[in-house]
Amino acid sequence: MTFQPPYRPSGRSVWLGKDLVQTDDWIVRLSPATLEEIAASVSRLRGRNAYDTPVKRDEFPLTTMADDLARMRQEIATGRGFFVFRGLDRDRYSDNELGLIFRGFGAHFGHDLTQSAFGDRLGDIRDISDILVDRSKRRGYQSGGFQTAHTDPSGEVGIVAMLSLKMSKSGGESLIASAHTVHNMLLDWCPDLLGEFYKGFVLRRPEADAERMGRSPLIGNVPSFCYENGWLNCDFQHGYMRRAVEHGDAAIGPKQEAAIGAFVSISNHPDVMLKMILKPGDFQFINNRTILHGRAQFEDHEVKDQRRHLYRLWLNVPEWPRMPVSQSTLVAADMARWDAMAAQHRAATPAWAAS
Repeated sequence: MTFQPPYRPSGRSVWLGKDLVQTDDWIVRLSPATLEEIAASVSRLRGRNAYDTPVKRDEFPLTTMADDLARMRQEIATGRGFFVFRGLDRDRYSDNELGLIFRGFGAHFGHDLTQSAFGDRLGDIRDISDILVDRSKRRGYQSGGFQTAHTDPSGEVGIVAMLSLKMSKSGGESLIASAHTVHNMLLDWCPDLLGEFYKGFVLRRPEADAERMGRSPLIGNVPSFCYENGWLNCDFQHGYMRRAVEHGDAAIGPKQEAAIGAFVSISNHPDVMLKMILKPGDFQFINNRTILHGRAQFEDHEVKDQRRHLYRLWLNVPEWPRMPVSQSTLVAADMARWDAMAAQHRAATPAWAAS
């Protein structure tokens, strides 16, 4: 019997990159009044380290765009699933000030989350593979090259946001695609392969992450699509699937391999994927449950301080339904362990060594 999913998404969450590239209504151009409001907040926050204390919503008012923010939050939740914000003058602000602005904006969309055992809530996306050579000890965002369409670990992470600080020599465009579009194309063209994603794939997290969480690297079987509480949630962690196979935790049969190949081909197809350059000062907010994101191949600068560099936020949105337990691969308890480990490290590090 042909597989029939419990739900077929429709409406604004189903879109093609080839259509959206013809429009710009997904780009929010910050008004002069908003830019002045931002500048005033930066002045009040001056002296604060962007990597440390979170910026609260009331510390970073956005009264000049209050009505628009409500619409944007809804659009990210149940509409197209993303926005790009443009208009910040990169030359006006230091990296630290841009970090404060980014965290201030983030506070209007959710609560920022710890992203690693270093306790970083403001993450750095930069290629340091020549410094941190051991692949098992670094994340995908700490390496260069192309990244296929994927979601970040699910559970607490509702929104993934990125702000551009520096661009590469060439390439490195941000790539995003609608997971709902991919779902429907699989349903129309190869429904039995779509069924494999509802059954799930065995995932394995990086060894370094597992050690710092105090958990096994083996996550277990996780469905890539799950319909619950009126939401069709996507969790597609391609690297975690392959890692499980490499370590002998699972074998991927011919049908599963065909399913993964179809998913990757569709989600990275130029008609499906929306390709955009994030110029310094631009920032992007995406729904981690409905939007797949990736990165185009790029040529970077040799000098570390000149390399392609973005800030990242992981945001939890309390108003959204909980992610299905079967897809919750990174939960609050894991992040609490990361925070505790980071606090222990800070306490054990002499002040002269931390500077």
